[in-house]
Amino acid sequence: MNYFADRIDAAADQLDVARVPSLDEFVSEVQAAIATVQQELNVGTDRANAAAWLGYLKMDELSEAIGELGERNQPAKSRDETRKLMMALAQLDKVLGDMRLRLTINYPGLERAQIPQLRTAVRQLDAMLRHRDPERSIEYVRAQMVDVSKALRDSDETTQAEAFYQLDELTRLLIETRQAAALVADIRARFHHPNLRVGVGSGLISRIASRPFSEPTAINECLLGTFIRGRATLSGTVTTRLLPSEGVAKIQLILQGQLSSQNRGYRKPVTVDAIGYGHVTATKVLNLDDAGIRSEPAIATAELSSTIQRVNHPLKIVRRIAMKKANEKKGASNAEGSRRLERRVAKNFDRQSDEGAPMGDGKSTPPRDLVAVLGRLGVQEPPRTWSSESRYLLATLRQKSEQDLAAAVPPPWISGSHDLSIQIHESLINNVMTQILAGRTMTGAQLQQLGKSLAPEMKFDAPATDDPDQEEAEEPIITFSRTRPIIFEARQGKIWIGLRGTRFQQGDQSLRMPLRVRAEYEPTFVVGQGYMLQRQGEVEIDFPGTQRLSIGQIATRKKMERVFDRSLPKQLLDKPIRVPVKQLPESGIRVQEFSAQQGWLSLGMR
Repeated sequence: MNYFADRIDAAADQLDVARVPSLDEFVSEVQAAIATVQQELNVGTDRANAAAWLGYLKMDELSEAIGELGERNQPAKSRDETRKLMMALAQLDKVLGDMRLRLTINYPGLERAQIPQLRTAVRQLDAMLRHRDPERSIEYVRAQMVDVSKALRDSDETTQAEAFYQLDELTRLLIETRQAAALVADIRARFHHPNLRVGVGSGLISRIASRPFSEPTAINECLLGTFIRGRATLSGTVTTRLLPSEGVAKIQLILQGQLSSQNRGYRKPVTVDAIGYGHVTATKVLNLDDAGIRSEPAIATAELSSTIQRVNHPLKIVRRIAMKKANEKKGASNAEGSRRLERRVAKNFDRQSDEGAPMGDGKSTPPRDLVAVLGRLGVQEPPRTWSSESRYLLATLRQKSEQDLAAAVPPPWISGSHDLSIQIHESLINNVMTQILAGRTMTGAQLQQLGKSLAPEMKFDAPATDDPDQEEAEEPIITFSRTRPIIFEARQGKIWIGLRGTRFQQGDQSLRMPLRVRAEYEPTFVVGQGYMLQRQGEVEIDFPGTQRLSIGQIATRKKMERVFDRSLPKQLLDKPIRVPVKQLPESGIRVQEFSAQQGWLSLGMR
């Protein structure tokens, strides 16, 4: 951390007011985005639908607020002009906030191409309102750099997470004000590792793909001048193996089978009855990546032998001569039969494997549904890297925008072999939830609705109150911080969960100041079940930067403690996790391996 502290100190002396972008630049981008949305709605949809979308988006309000600021955004010559300018800024800030809320909700259609463009422009203009005075912005940036440098130098194992998020916030600030490009590039290069890795165990893949194989086939062919008719049956088992691979996951299907046949050969003037038997091995590799499953041609090997049961002809001498010739040709016949069998088995194995491939069919699945929801909430679909090794088929993701940082270190190694492994880095939660919640004011009911959108299979019931008088029946209202609204830390074998806000209100009691809510969870292993997370002590509530609370603020804090004590569960992972795969128990799987180190939460489940 001292390395970046030195770099920050050096960059703080080179800040340049002239590099701070003009507010007009981002106003123009919003206006262009509004025009694009209006044009596409009027051209691409029917009138009623276009009118409904235009009514929902309320872009006219945003255009009016921008126009009002344009008229007032001149050097003020009087106190009245200053007041009108501040009112115009406040109105634009409010309208931008309302627009962000409308553009960041799980409504089908908000993932369409023109809407994300408008959402991005609105977010950028909203952020740049803080920097409309370049000189004041530079002084603020310089002060933040001093604070972050000190935090990095003073950080230890218990404060590394907080230091990282201060660095993350500073990076966003430098990008917004277009300062210290070399420092930003250096920081982004350091925090570039993926922040999510999901592994499907080889045992689970084997249970999904392995199956018995039995294929009866009619024989009707000419082999070395002899017409053969009969019936053959290939019986065996298809198993799987994961092949080491980077960039694409490779699953090898292996067919081990035994062939039995009974046939009759026709070659005038005699017929020959024979039985055949042999061993067949066929392999086929499936390649898995974002495009779905692509298969390589099957390869088969066969060892075939046969036994002549009898030769049919009225004359004994003819039967004797025919038997002698049949035995002489048996080796060549078996060799040619093996080659034909190999081609037939490979062709049939290709057909059956390709027909059974479950990927790339365009059907709705939970991961695809979640990607659609995140798109409506303004979270970009992350790039994925597929790979495989002997124990796991792996999908590795890096969720970050241009302003985000990812993980500083790659995910640790999962030591055991499990049906499913999930490894989540702190930065993933931060990056996603910052896009969704930053600066938003939400009620408890709205948070539950958002939770159902992100994880519909989970229950988000309102917690019951123990207060007989129900004095806290009014649901709380939270305004989330613009940076790091959700706290998620995985360090020292524990995790911390919570939130950061700027306002809390319930009923007539309100606190308008920076606040932090955090709960600590430790893993406990239960024999016969697995790991669960137990909350340690009371929920921590503090107010960073605040020296002393008033009597009224202390009373509100007490109410907050009761609210969040009920909202943050006493236990996590205490119930089985249900995965919609029929080869897994319907009751669910449990965590059998747990690790929380260097920002990574790693879970191995079976």
